[in-house]
Amino acid sequence: PIREITSIKLEEINKFHSEYFITENSIDIILKSIIDINPNVCRIMCNIIEENQQLKENIELKLIEKIFELLEEIKIYEKENKDYFDNSIRNTKNHAKNKKLFSLYWYLETLSIATSGKYNPKVLEILNTTINFLDYTIREKTAKILAKMENAPKDLLQKAKQDQNFYVKYQVYDKINNDN
Repeated sequence: PIREITSIKLEEINKFHSEYFITENSIDIILKSIIDINPNVCRIMCNIIEENQQLKENIELKLIEKIFELLEEIKIYEKENKDYFDNSIRNTKNHAKNKKLFSLYWYLETLSIATSGKYNPKVLEILNTTINFLDYTIREKTAKILAKMENAPKDLLQKAKQDQNFYVKYQVYDKINNDN
């Protein structure tokens, strides 16, 4: 509750003193709070980023780096457990796995807010990996980022459009022609 109230107060401060949120230290704290165990804190931090243009610009590259670090951790985990991409051995009770998925979900949500197009090759590398996740929420956030991109790769858009999950398809519904 203390972190949640603090995040609410930070959101209020951001409205009047957004410059406090663009220092290196602030950005590091925000990146940690994006993946707080309390989703309300995560949501509020995303709101702060969405409302603060300077913060969006300053956090994007560090956010991409954090996503790459997390994807590396997931690759290591996947080598041992093989349950991020294989339906037949899906293990939903694994805390370590769920924590990584939760973090990836919120990092992707933040990227959908902060992406500027400056780092498209890096973002595309992330999306090429996350579009194949078993967890539909990760694919949904991937599709959300794709829908916001100018000149998004047609193969990724097509993959999202043909996804079995409605929420994934819905993100790219207006982005793709029916004959593509």
